[in-house]
Amino acid sequence: MRSTNRRIVRNLIWLTALFVCASVPLAAQQGIDLLDPEQVLRGGASEPRVTVRAVLDEAPTGVARASHRREEIQYDDNEFENFAENSALVPNDQTFDPKVEWAQRFVVKADGTVVSVRVCFLRPDGDTSRAVDFTLRFYADDTVAKVNYPGRRSGLSYPVEADIRTAGGHRCFRLTGQLVGKSLRRGAHWVGIEWNPATRKRLAGDHYTADDEAETDRNGAAVHATEIRRRTLPVAAGTANDGWLDGRTNSALTTSGLKAIGVSLVLETTHPADPDPDPDPDPDPDPDPDPDPDPDPDPDPEPDPDPGIHVPPPLGQGYSDCRPTVAPLTFEGNVKVSLCYETAMGEKGDATAVYGSDNSGLLYFFQPDNAEVFVKVLDGCRINQHRWVYVAPLTDVAFNMNINDGRNPTWTYHNKQGDQGEIRASLMAFPCVQ
Repeated sequence: MRSTNRRIVRNLIWLTALFVCASVPLAAQQGIDLLDPEQVLRGGASEPRVTVRAVLDEAPTGVARASHRREEIQYDDNEFENFAENSALVPNDQTFDPKVEWAQRFVVKADGTVVSVRVCFLRPDGDTSRAVDFTLRFYADDTVAKVNYPGRRSGLSYPVEADIRTAGGHRCFRLTGQLVGKSLRRGAHWVGIEWNPATRKRLAGDHYTADDEAETDRNGAAVHATEIRRRTLPVAAGTANDGWLDGRTNSALTTSGLKAIGVSLVLETTHPADPDPDPDPDPDPDPDPDPDPDPDPDPDPEPDPDPGIHVPPPLGQGYSDCRPTVAPLTFEGNVKVSLCYETAMGEKGDATAVYGSDNSGLLYFFQPDNAEVFVKVLDGCRINQHRWVYVAPLTDVAFNMNINDGRNPTWTYHNKQGDQGEIRASLMAFPCVQ
């Protein structure tokens, strides 16, 4: 009997150890108390990053070349008054069963690409569902009778599947993923957020208060930093302005005093809005300069932007008529490589070098960490008296590539829209100088 008891005790110890070993890695991975899943967000990490996938509505969009200057466009003040329960500032969307879409107008000061988008939602007390699913879209700006509305929709929509794990508070999501790199030209754009209010989730709303009043014009009318529109989905055919109504003044939608919704953008500009001035002049110039000084030596020249001789693409569907404007790569022998691209939406741009040496380089269209074309030009003069060209595209975007040495006919590569480019090589691309 004593032996049997020992076996039982050993088995219990073994099972307990097994349970602990299995539970500890799981708890470490999740970083939570497994017995209290509602405490997940009590640690307070703000703005979790959500990787966003893109769904093709029409066709993919292109991206212009970008610098490293970033700008955040935000119209709210991070205080969302409509999160207060039973407040008169709460929009009446809770009474709508169909999906709704709110849109906010953003003024972009310089061509740029999207780095991230922040969207804030509330999960009210008593809400038993953590899920907060919504779709983000970009719209062009359209003016009807001097009033701005969201106009043509871009080709991509961005469904977001996120959650707010603790009821009674709001959460802001920093969206990245396939949203990153979308181009926004200088001017006005709209960002729309669509979701189903029947889920009880509320989009963040920043309202004017006594401490934060709206600017007014000389007639006493409010002057807003941004415009806000709202519509119910689906929109009936023939509805004026695609169903968009003023989200501030239409009493059927929300109360007045709405300053902004909880959506903001971070952009990386293509061309700085305010270029840096010239470097400071010499703070202590020579008070008695030489009346006939020797001229300073010529400074190092800037990289030659001249793309060289352009060869038009073949006629036919799928080819782009874009023309390169710069040569991002220059190899030994003054061999220049220029490449322009055109997306299915008709957006055009020049490729940019992400890497370059004396005889090889990588070009990208949309993001520096997403190279699109590899180019190599080798000196084969000792072997067959020619320079050799190798090109390996990793894209199905339409592009026109020109490679030339300034003396011989241009070597070209024209890719059609939708065709996966193939590796091409020529061992007699350019005769060597004798």
